[in-house]
Amino acid sequence: MERIKPNGNIPSSFRDPSGFLFYKDGLLYRQINIIYKENYDHLMSSGLYEKLVDSELLITHEEVNIESGSPKKAYKIIKPELIPFISYPYEWCFSQLKDAALTLLEM
Repeated sequence: MERIKPNGNIPSSFRDPSGFLFYKDGLLYRQINIIYKENYDHLMSSGLYEKLVDSELLITHEEVNIESGSPKKAYKIIKPELIPFISYPYEWCFSQLKDAALTLLEM
């Protein structure tokens, strides 16, 4: 499990070219990189974000005005709603994996 730092990028977040997660003053944020601008804007303007949130298929976030550790690549910074626990797919039983797959198809 990754150590939570009061400030800095989350190391495992490097795999995502569209952005990354980081902590600032003990709070979790996500940077949306400029490369993902069109996709993010489409998600937010299409009504899909609201539909997924209303259906409880996606957690909410709010756009915030703070500087990240990589401001030259930044398009937006969002603060996601925290979930109460961490769960990894390799820990799930078959029915949980099936539910996750069906949820993804529904989305």
